[in-house]
Amino acid sequence: MNTSSSAPYYFKSAMQSSRSGAGAEAIELYSRAIELDPDYASAYYNRGREYDTLGQFAKAIADYDHSLELRPSADAYYNRGLVYRNQFDFAAAIVDYDRAIELDGMHARAWNNRGNALYLLGDFAAAIESYSACLSMDRVFAPAWYNRGCAHDELGCYDQALADYTCAIEHEPRCEAYYNRALVLRKINEHARAIDDFSAALALNPGFVKAYNNRGNAYAELKNTDSALQDYTSALAFDSGYADALYNRGLEFSAVCDYARAVQDFTLVLRHNPEDAAALGARGLTYFRFGRMRQACADFSRALELTPDSAALYYNRGLVLAHQGRLREAIDDYTGSLGLDPYAPEAWNNRGAAYAELEDYNQAICDFNRALELDPANVDALENRSAALKQRRYHFLHRKNYWG
Repeated sequence: MNTSSSAPYYFKSAMQSSRSGAGAEAIELYSRAIELDPDYASAYYNRGREYDTLGQFAKAIADYDHSLELRPSADAYYNRGLVYRNQFDFAAAIVDYDRAIELDGMHARAWNNRGNALYLLGDFAAAIESYSACLSMDRVFAPAWYNRGCAHDELGCYDQALADYTCAIEHEPRCEAYYNRALVLRKINEHARAIDDFSAALALNPGFVKAYNNRGNAYAELKNTDSALQDYTSALAFDSGYADALYNRGLEFSAVCDYARAVQDFTLVLRHNPEDAAALGARGLTYFRFGRMRQACADFSRALELTPDSAALYYNRGLVLAHQGRLREAIDDYTGSLGLDPYAPEAWNNRGAAYAELEDYNQAICDFNRALELDPANVDALENRSAALKQRRYHFLHRKNYWG
């Protein structure tokens, strides 16, 4: 018979406190139950859950250890695995999930969380097997569909990822599933469908800044600049320092020749991170288009210090140097670009143009020929080669006449 001083009495009182959200009080009552009955496995188990909820992981593990010593159970192993996961000890978590599954092979959530741990360890194929095992037991468990979609996405299996995200949405329409499905749709260039999914995610979570940013990217791919700019601005209304949205809005401003505002956005990105090579390169290109060559050259040079293996940065600085009449330096940069990417016809053409300016027509013609090998329809290279051939012939005839 239970009395007000018995262990079961305190246990039941603790459960009532737990249900009402009074975790600290529940822990105190479970502790009283354990004092009266040191072999009370359920009290250790439940107190461990309370400690886990409060983020007191070491105490939670100690209680699960006591519970398992007294009475091994699938749920205790499973919950201890969750604590290890919360401590980012994914290998230990997997061991506990496996023990839970040994005791209860139909423990669907152990299979799902085992998959999560494998996913976080980068073993996506094994994670998919665990999620599939979970789904074989519970076909309507949306998190497993979603998680398996993430793993398929990581492996580049986009059709399977889309199918999994769709099942997750059918069972539980959450903004994360719409958002991730939209990201996959963008990867396969289904930008209009991606916009629909980003919009669905935003309907569920109007403050989802990443969805605004990525919907803006999808609009940009479809050349819908007004909608793209509106989405980037919406993202920045929620987070004024969101670097991705600032960078992407800067690209769109630059694309529509609003160079002043583009420079302003890239500068804001660099204020947060002065070593953002992409922002430096984008601002440099905008300065170039804006006609501000000194600033453009400075940005490209700084970006190259940070990413010396960028063919595009060498090429773009070459454009600036050539525009400034610094042809030898421009040739060096075009050569640097071609050393990193020898299959860029524009770099061959522009280096050829620089050589032609220096009246090195033989080298110029070689470069134009290489550009045309890579892109036979390159109009600039065709015209430049024709002009260089004429100039070379003129100089040859001039020299011949001079020598009589």
